[in-house]
Amino acid sequence: MRLEQISYFLSVAEHGNITAAARSLYISQPALSKQITLLEQEIGLPLFERQARGVTLTRAGMQFQKDLKNILKELENAKKNAVLAGRAQKPLLNIGCFDGVYSDDFLPALYEYLREAAPEQKLVLHKCDFVEGNEYLRKGKIDLWLTLGSSWEETDGFLKKELLYRKGALIYSAKSLPGKKEQPVWEDFRDEPCILIKKSQSPTMFQHSLDTLEMLGLDTGTIEVVENIGTELSYVKLGRGYCLLSEEAIQGSGELRSIPLPEGRGVDVVAVWPEENEVLTTLLEAYPNQI
Repeated sequence: MRLEQISYFLSVAEHGNITAAARSLYISQPALSKQITLLEQEIGLPLFERQARGVTLTRAGMQFQKDLKNILKELENAKKNAVLAGRAQKPLLNIGCFDGVYSDDFLPALYEYLREAAPEQKLVLHKCDFVEGNEYLRKGKIDLWLTLGSSWEETDGFLKKELLYRKGALIYSAKSLPGKKEQPVWEDFRDEPCILIKKSQSPTMFQHSLDTLEMLGLDTGTIEVVENIGTELSYVKLGRGYCLLSEEAIQGSGELRSIPLPEGRGVDVVAVWPEENEVLTTLLEAYPNQI
């Protein structure tokens, strides 16, 4: 049974004449008669008594007409309620966040700040790798991208704010050969592979790491690349090499150690958003840096 057939039935019942109903519906009389017949066949009972001058409702037809009018009222109410609900629905604020060890340092506080400062916004959080986050932001799939500063390449039309800074550190495992020393120094890792996030994830971050290795006098040719920070730390825990992050990356791990890096070789977390988004600009300009 289709809504179209329901409207046909109600029109015939109202006019008491198939020809008059067909005229009001702007369809042919044979086409309307066929639809009424199909409807009666589906129900299994005649809805009209055919007479020389028109049609009258059978008892089944009268009950059907009454019920359909109630149903149509409910449908109209459902339509109105849907429109009202849609107008009242909170606009979405899609936030992309890199999946890494630093998110716990800043994300809960920032999320709570945005929730309280913009109660009219519904916050939706998306975990992304660096490539996904950069792409989603440029394509408008997310409104705000929280990432490492070294992973974002400056782009016209976007604003950036530093949220968090952590002093850099060389992270190693007590299982590694240099880690067995009481107080290892950078030079002890010259023959150890450096675990880096692969270049395709972030060419800028990859080059930043190579520059740090060169500054420390470590071998830039002995590296192993992985997909993300989590895998990077897993490799280090297994004693397969060292990585360059910050001391916060080893919190809660009894097997990882760190050696501080020189000033200026730290890890920063930034918020990036479209310049045209005035709401986010206002909110983030007022947000205190955790540096």
